[in-house]
Amino acid sequence: MNIIPASEMTKEKRLTRKQKKESLEKAKKEHQELKTARLLNRPEFSDHLPRTFGHAPESSKTPRSANNPNSIMSCFMDWCHSNADVNGDWSWGQSRQWDIEHWDEIINPTMSEFQKLTWSELFAQRTGGKERHKKHHDMDVCDLEPEAFDRWCEIGLDEYDTAFRFRLGNKPRLWGYRIHAKFYIVWWDPNHKIYPTEVQ
Repeated sequence: MNIIPASEMTKEKRLTRKQKKESLEKAKKEHQELKTARLLNRPEFSDHLPRTFGHAPESSKTPRSANNPNSIMSCFMDWCHSNADVNGDWSWGQSRQWDIEHWDEIINPTMSEFQKLTWSELFAQRTGGKERHKKHHDMDVCDLEPEAFDRWCEIGLDEYDTAFRFRLGNKPRLWGYRIHAKFYIVWWDPNHKIYPTEVQ
């Protein structure tokens, strides 16, 4: 992964965290407006009948895939670490490069098990006491620790305004992004520092 030197970074990369957040939110809004405009401009075919018998066959069943053919829910999770950000250290003293023990005992075996599950099964996993919540979920990158947000942009991932987080234990988290059914590891976060909360 190519990292642009600070001297060559664009003006956008020098924006404050608040400005970057506003820029991402604006881009997200513009994307949604374009999507809405495309949908509104689609030609209507409601007056055209199928060529076969002049009417569509009746059916009481609808294939699940017809509800959302782009859904990843029925796909098995795939993953890789080829785009991981393993250079340097965080300000809290943690190296971005995982050690071999964490890889052999936590990351690789857990992700290999997750790979046997569909995204629907992964999203169904819950944790917590009375107020149970998803173990693995998307996160708005603007809500990450400021240092992590800045690093996300610095390594060229600002095109993704959403990160995905796997919970691998009480504190350990694995951060990255999804492209369709594939998860790309970016950071190993053994002490829950990238998005600090009270760990339950």
